[in-house]
Amino acid sequence: MKLKSKRQIAVHVLGIALSMIAIAVLVRISGASSVAVHLFYLPIVYAGFMFGDVGAVPTALAAAFLCGPWMPAEYVVRGQEIHAVEQSWWDIGLRTAIFYVMGIFASRVSFAIEKRANEMQTLSEVVRTISSSLRLREVLDAISHQAISAMDARACSIRLLDPETGELRPGASAGLSERYWSKGPVTVERSGIDQRVLEGETVAVLDAQTDPRWQYHEEAREEGLTSVLSLPLQARDSVLGVIRIYAHRKRQFKDDEIELLNAFAHGAAVAIENAELYEESRRGYFETIRALTIAIEARDSATYSHSEQVTELADELAKELGMSEQERETLRFGCIMHDIGKIGIEERMLDARDTDDAEHVFYRMHPLIGRSILNPVSFAQEFMPIVVHHHERWDGRGFPEGLEGEEIPYMARLVAVVDSYERAVNPTESPMPVSPEEALRSIIRGAGTAYDPEIVNAFARVMRRRIEAGEAGRPGDVGFEVEEELDIDAFIERAINGISISDIESTDSGAESEE
Repeated sequence: MKLKSKRQIAVHVLGIALSMIAIAVLVRISGASSVAVHLFYLPIVYAGFMFGDVGAVPTALAAAFLCGPWMPAEYVVRGQEIHAVEQSWWDIGLRTAIFYVMGIFASRVSFAIEKRANEMQTLSEVVRTISSSLRLREVLDAISHQAISAMDARACSIRLLDPETGELRPGASAGLSERYWSKGPVTVERSGIDQRVLEGETVAVLDAQTDPRWQYHEEAREEGLTSVLSLPLQARDSVLGVIRIYAHRKRQFKDDEIELLNAFAHGAAVAIENAELYEESRRGYFETIRALTIAIEARDSATYSHSEQVTELADELAKELGMSEQERETLRFGCIMHDIGKIGIEERMLDARDTDDAEHVFYRMHPLIGRSILNPVSFAQEFMPIVVHHHERWDGRGFPEGLEGEEIPYMARLVAVVDSYERAVNPTESPMPVSPEEALRSIIRGAGTAYDPEIVNAFARVMRRRIEAGEAGRPGDVGFEVEEELDIDAFIERAINGISISDIESTDSGAESEE
């Protein structure tokens, strides 16, 4: 039991002390040879459970002291008088030894119970992590950290077997330096240890720095690694990889430690299988959605393959903004599906998207139609904000709900930028598509009005790299020549500060004419 405060400690110590005094009074009345002396076991055991050796040993010695030579062994009646019989030193010594052993035993039992409870709690956390997340990296990271805590180890690593190359690829690690973790490939054919582990054995290495079976001796020496325990990650019908525990110093791993690590290995194997099934189902969903989107866009030649282009560019922008892999996956689903509502719009209304005709009102309904289509699909709720709000504007003049600024979901703001750029450079969108440079000028012009300035800033950085590398246009595009160099940083700074692009250009042209 772990105590939480000094006050709690004081309360327990006071309780032990008072009980010891009360028992000593009883023993004084009845004698050290009476049953009362056995009551001392209670505070000794309690102290052992509460404080371990630190509590059990002093309490046992205190009890022995209270039952010392000044405590009579018993009382006898001789005639009209009651006489106290002294204890023998043998009795005192034996009782002291019994008290001491009882305290140590209680402490050890308490430690074993607490250790087992911690192990069960840790394994419960592993099960909870596996059941609450299907992201393989998240689960393996959690397992590696919890294994270190449960086994009082220095580090833990999980490597996954690539059946095609025979290489054990990094899965997750905790406690190892990046330099050691990326030291080089771990190949099964060059590692005698891993060959045995992948055959289902448990392999313990006393010193990884000198053991000839270890693949990287020098790196282990630089990292300061010694004893290592390796177990297979076994699924129902195959071995998926290896889990290792690295000790703080040379250590012989016990059977219960091996059993515990085997439980972690089982959890990791279950997580890997679950993640593979999950990823397979997600891929199936994604490909189904992708096929549906292609079918929808085939009705609208101006935007055919538009969602594919938006997805690719949005993912690159998401990397620039530091979004996680999970967020990027949600973004990719949203990009692929962002125009699904067009399936409920007649073709003549799709043609009216840039007009003031009455049909334009129906075109503006497609995000809401998309929401109604996807509402019954549970996993679609993750990316629903992209589908519904990718036509909103930063200044609140967008549709369908007229959200403003940060009211607009972040991913929808991102897709709004990429979607507008992609439409501007699409050769089939209008008879006169613009160049990537001019499309970027238009996006920057809208910073703070149509688009989130922060996202525009990041998008400009992405497009600057693309334009400089000649990768901004679509394959096969022609006629996109740069009339003048685009000073992206200046445009962003001025656009965010409220200076329009036309003002910038007129200022620049005026300066040139003066020259």
